[in-house]
Amino acid sequence: MNNDTFRDFIYDGDFSEEKIENIKEYYNASEKQLIRKTFNFLNGEIGVIKDNAFFEEIISNSVEFLCLLCQNCEFNEEEVIINRRRIKKTREALLANANKFYNTSFMDSANRLDEIVLDKNIKLDDLKKLLIKLIDKKEDINIIKKLLNTNKGVILQDKNDLFDYVFDLSVDAIVNNDLYIYYYISLLKIFYTSTINKREYLDRLNAKTDETNQFANEIYLIIFGVKRGLEPDEILDKYGIIKDISTPYFYIPNKEYYDEQIITIDNEGTRLRDDALSIRRENDDYVVGIHIADPTSAIRPNSIEDIIARNNFKVLYLGENSVRILSPEVENRFSLNEAQPREVVSLYAIIDQYGHVKKYYITENVISVTRNFSHDESNDLFDNFDRDFTKPLKDLYDVACLLDQNNPNKKLYWYKKDISSFDKKIRDSKSDKINSELMVLYNKLIATLMCNESVPYVYRIQDPSYIQNLVRKMKIDVDESTQKVIDRIYMDSKYSTTPRFHNGLHIPIYSHSTDPLRRYPDLYNLFLMHGFYFSDMDVPFTQEFFEELVLYFNQRNMELSLMESEYERALKLQRVKK
Repeated sequence: MNNDTFRDFIYDGDFSEEKIENIKEYYNASEKQLIRKTFNFLNGEIGVIKDNAFFEEIISNSVEFLCLLCQNCEFNEEEVIINRRRIKKTREALLANANKFYNTSFMDSANRLDEIVLDKNIKLDDLKKLLIKLIDKKEDINIIKKLLNTNKGVILQDKNDLFDYVFDLSVDAIVNNDLYIYYYISLLKIFYTSTINKREYLDRLNAKTDETNQFANEIYLIIFGVKRGLEPDEILDKYGIIKDISTPYFYIPNKEYYDEQIITIDNEGTRLRDDALSIRRENDDYVVGIHIADPTSAIRPNSIEDIIARNNFKVLYLGENSVRILSPEVENRFSLNEAQPREVVSLYAIIDQYGHVKKYYITENVISVTRNFSHDESNDLFDNFDRDFTKPLKDLYDVACLLDQNNPNKKLYWYKKDISSFDKKIRDSKSDKINSELMVLYNKLIATLMCNESVPYVYRIQDPSYIQNLVRKMKIDVDESTQKVIDRIYMDSKYSTTPRFHNGLHIPIYSHSTDPLRRYPDLYNLFLMHGFYFSDMDVPFTQEFFEELVLYFNQRNMELSLMESEYERALKLQRVKK
């Protein structure tokens, strides 16, 4: 087959029905086969692309031809997935060259690729109304994306009505210093189309905002099709991440430590170990110890270190620019490393042979971890006997299985969470089952104890999925494919000052308490525990501040999820450019 013929066809740009039929006949190809050929051709041209009018025409016409072909085709689920991958790969390569040459034509073509409609499984008016409802509820961006993909033609509906709706919310957020501006800007990038009236939106932006405002400047770039205008370092600055953290001195109390065999199980190369485990048998019962690192002797409420930790909120692994919440000095001193005395809060639970918790208590403790295991190392010991560690590992696994069988709801919850997650987890190893089940147990029992003792505490809640009921209430007809999307939607959990049912885990009272070196709400819960349960720390507290802080937790958690996604895209684009 002569590729020059296809290049001439694309460069000519005459995509009338007659010309398309001629090219199909020439290559003896169906429209779907032509789609594959056009993607291959387009990627080949991008591989040798130069900054000149010829390549601008070739790229623009290729994308236009793809849009026409896809518009005329009905795709099954597998074909949709394949073509989405093709679009993603081609778009990233094209964006890299657009940034390399500062070529707006290449940028427009990349954005036009993103507008190709593959699914047409729900009426446009219905989908638009549903998306607006979810935007008003500040629903998770990933859920918005999943539903948008059921009929991407909605972004062109009613002269770009969705973009217009979010644009007004964005401008008002800038004027009112609304922190949801991060959310709205992410939505603008999703709903942007090359068909918007750029002059109109530019005038509306300039009429209400100052050009020196960083968010107004980002919206300006979006109006002109630049969705990824920030470098990775600039993204960290945008979200207010504090990079340099130092704690030059802190006081460590001199305490005797409790001597028992204690292990940690973490990923290979882990530098932060928040939790450790111990187990012994008492007749038919298991006595399980769950030990959580306690850095509160070094970090005091409302200190500079506390404020930085609150701002950075959670550890994010972003290569060279990884975000930490505590200084390296504190991390190194309180991480549960082997053969080092460490302050912890220990929970001891007596669990019977049926997996029921008979009783439990918590105590302040100093421990020395016997052995730091990686997941691979601990998994090996189930098959290769070790005199010191195989028996306790098998006992921990037996307990984890007992806990797991008593709550089958978790499987569906974790499945939905993993397929929706930016960082998918593998949950099929024995060591992972030990960690996941026992950390869930700790988070549940600690939350229950704090609630029963009337200690102010930050709980983790998850309401039932409401989208199915919302679709029914709005009388929206959905086909089998769209229904599958809705059924798989994972509703994110939230932080709360009051305990409520965690629907996904099927647990009445739950918390985030096991990662104080990695996540700020867990550290703050330690402050509350010391201030109001152990009564050995002065913790400034008002109900009003507490409620505002938990609202901030939910806000910041959402912001950093957006940041992580934005950062990874920018990093990938940077790699493609090189």
